[in-house]
Amino acid sequence: REMEEKVTLLNGPNKRPRSSTMNEAPIAVVTSRTSEVYVWGGGKSTPQKLDAIKSGCSARQVCAGNTHFAVVTVEKELYTWVNMQGGTKLHGQLGHGDRASYRQPKHVEKLQGKAIRQVSCGDDFTVCITDEGQMYAFGSDYYGCIGVDKAYGSEVLEPLQLDFFLTNPVEQVSCGDNHVAVLTRNREVYTWGCGEYGR
Repeated sequence: REMEEKVTLLNGPNKRPRSSTMNEAPIAVVTSRTSEVYVWGGGKSTPQKLDAIKSGCSARQVCAGNTHFAVVTVEKELYTWVNMQGGTKLHGQLGHGDRASYRQPKHVEKLQGKAIRQVSCGDDFTVCITDEGQMYAFGSDYYGCIGVDKAYGSEVLEPLQLDFFLTNPVEQVSCGDNHVAVLTRNREVYTWGCGEYGR
């Protein structure tokens, strides 16, 4: 009765009181977690559906670089493969531990167990971040884009965690051809790589 009086006040003086909703069953909401990836270019003028990602995986985010592609799945796994247009040389930007030209999406196994949230492709390197805000980079370090001052040589073939952000989690990453910009959860912006033209 007390509840009905409160409902009456909320509904206005001329409307009948609503019945209590406390005993009503919740309404189930069904959402789809499937998505499809299409690629085109390189001689293909119409989008072609990509079926190579393992069955049951759906794309959450895609990124296209000049030499390669990357997909983060709903399951938070990272897949990379090469853009064969022009037959460019690879520098480890696929993160598979070699310089092979994988023409179909391949899971970056070195990141197994890491919940990848976002990926960004540079010209010949890749940077990704996890749900915890940790950052991994791989590929060419010619311009210093890996962010470790070339301590691991000019090419990093497997994902390398950037210790610089261990205590300062990253919210978002964006790569240009030869430089990187990140936004941390503390709302700080960091950039590195080729500084030509003041970028």
